[in-house]
Amino acid sequence: MAPERLILCGGVREPRSRPDGSDPVELRLWGPGRNVFLTLEDVRRRMYRDIPPALLDLLDVAAYVYAADQAVHRGNPGADDLGASWRRNLVFRIPVRDPDLWRSPAVHDPLVETLSFLSEDEYRFEFEPLRDGPSTQQYVQFGGSEFDGLIEDVVMFSGGLDSLGGAVQEAVVDRRKVLLVNHRSAPKVTTRHQRLVNLLTRHAAPVAPLHVPVRVNKASAMGREYTQRSRSFLCAALGATFATMIGLDRLRFYENGVVSLNLPPSAQVVGARATRTTHPRVLAGFAQLLTALVGAPFAVENPFLWKTKTDVVELIAEAGCGELIGHSTSCGSTIPRTNEHPHCGDCSQCIDRRFAVLAAGQGGNDQAKGYGVDLLTGERTEGVSRALLVGYLQTAEQVEGMTPEQFFARFGETARVFRYAGRDPEVAARRVFELYQRHARQVNGVIERAIIENARSIQRRQLPPTCLLRLVLDDGQTVEPDPPLPPGPGPAPGNESGNSFRLRAECWGIRFEGQEERVYLPDIGLDYLQLLVGQPGRSVSAAELDCTVRQGARACRVRAISRTESDAEQMSASGAAWGEEILDDEGRENMTVRLREVEERLELARESDSPTRVDELETLEHERVWLDRMLEQAKGLGGRTRRVLDDRNRVRNRVCNAIRRALMRIHQYDPRLAAHLSRPVLNLGHSISYVPRDGTTWVTTSLAPTPTRQMLHDV
Repeated sequence: MAPERLILCGGVREPRSRPDGSDPVELRLWGPGRNVFLTLEDVRRRMYRDIPPALLDLLDVAAYVYAADQAVHRGNPGADDLGASWRRNLVFRIPVRDPDLWRSPAVHDPLVETLSFLSEDEYRFEFEPLRDGPSTQQYVQFGGSEFDGLIEDVVMFSGGLDSLGGAVQEAVVDRRKVLLVNHRSAPKVTTRHQRLVNLLTRHAAPVAPLHVPVRVNKASAMGREYTQRSRSFLCAALGATFATMIGLDRLRFYENGVVSLNLPPSAQVVGARATRTTHPRVLAGFAQLLTALVGAPFAVENPFLWKTKTDVVELIAEAGCGELIGHSTSCGSTIPRTNEHPHCGDCSQCIDRRFAVLAAGQGGNDQAKGYGVDLLTGERTEGVSRALLVGYLQTAEQVEGMTPEQFFARFGETARVFRYAGRDPEVAARRVFELYQRHARQVNGVIERAIIENARSIQRRQLPPTCLLRLVLDDGQTVEPDPPLPPGPGPAPGNESGNSFRLRAECWGIRFEGQEERVYLPDIGLDYLQLLVGQPGRSVSAAELDCTVRQGARACRVRAISRTESDAEQMSASGAAWGEEILDDEGRENMTVRLREVEERLELARESDSPTRVDELETLEHERVWLDRMLEQAKGLGGRTRRVLDDRNRVRNRVCNAIRRALMRIHQYDPRLAAHLSRPVLNLGHSISYVPRDGTTWVTTSLAPTPTRQMLHDV
């Protein structure tokens, strides 16, 4: 456990010296030496009764916790070890108006448990009687007008996309009168927030929401930590105070479920680095604490729990409020922001936001020029941010292809959600899986469309080596471009028909009968087709075709694993990890069938007197050894390798269906080529072959062993 850091609040003095000799952190909300500032502005209705002491204490406690969160530094933000150097042990001594209430298990226990889960720190509180505390007026600056009595809900409003979506849902879609409580820690975004509120007011009239900006900050010298994991506790305290004084019994946070549920988007985002500000367990803890403080049931809700950020952006656009998207602010890095670039484009919040905006087709309402780094084509510096982005993409690719069993085995932390996300754990589990699969499809869809739209720049290696598309497609390596095709629609040298089936970066470029080359995303059906047209007249079994494709991918999978392993011992196990990635159930079945075919051919070759017998035996034996090794690795992973020795029909159907799907894709862009490749030219059966009736020939290139072919199609 990390050493204790003592936090003395409100003028409390430490009567004894610290055993470790460390100086306590001193925080004051009032009086001499004040260094924490809490100001509630523009409250449009006078409180006809005093704020209860319990809620005044709540504001004090939340402000002190928030200030201490920034004043006590964690470990090195680039550290791999998030142990004692990252998690802190905080001891607070706070004067309150009702110490007995705060010491009671009903208040103390949910306070400690919720904050500990929220920020992954250790908390201990010692409450003392408050003497000579400030009056309410030092906290609340009342405006001259009054609420009209029609407020139906209090909603926390950060000015980000999710909270904007919540405000649009409440005020524009549902036509409800709401109070938006906006916490501001710095004045840098005040103008943008106010502009956003003004636009929202116009769209929501005549039920325009009321807006309460709240300034809570601390002396600049105390800003030693940037994570601010306890911020949602301060927001809950502020929102609950307003809701209670208005006569409401609930508070609403609006945040998409992918962020709320806190499954790490990459291996670099774990523990306290992955936000839990609106995790269902945290909101349930807030509700339990607030219920004990106000003496009546109080709910804290997140209506967007089952939405992705893309879903939220689509909601905003469908409500006719698309123009508001560009005025919202999601960036987690305040220092790099400028008027020209209100978003850094490099932090996880910016990455998540930009993917959502593009997936929802709202790029026109959130221009790329507003980001310091363009999501798709901008150069990215070496370090945590680049690793986070790569991990984010890899996770999305993996999740989309997972079964429910694989998903919950990988993300065991989902178990923390079920008891707080509905009465039926099975229903909650299904909804969690569906949420993350939808998010993965949305992210991968953005990448697929971007590859198509930037195909020519990708082909010519014109994009920066460290941009997202290059990282996805070729690991950012600088390679020589393919030899340029002759100008115009003429044929390639040595190929009078002008037909070519070549790799373009990680995509397939197909040119037929001298037409313009068309670029297709990686697809296993296209991999099969390329092998077939490159060997006209040769018949191969479905299992052989599949194994040839997978064997060509072998080197890339080992490379991808070796880049992610942390030490030599783990890298020595890359074969098993590679087997896990490549040999899904379909791959194991195909290779098992192919192994039986090879064994049968070996028997025949040994009995043959053919002059090529020795070469054939060597080739078949090499393939048999490779298949054995692959199947043994897969068996070692789970101990259960399916032995489907003669189910050739199932393998044939699977491979032929992949080819048919590829033909359907080709037909969308090149009906003439699709017609040429269809029967009787392409024979799909137990033996598959390409036999052109008109002597058509092709220039082809073999499958390249690069990591992204396996990231971009399901082997």
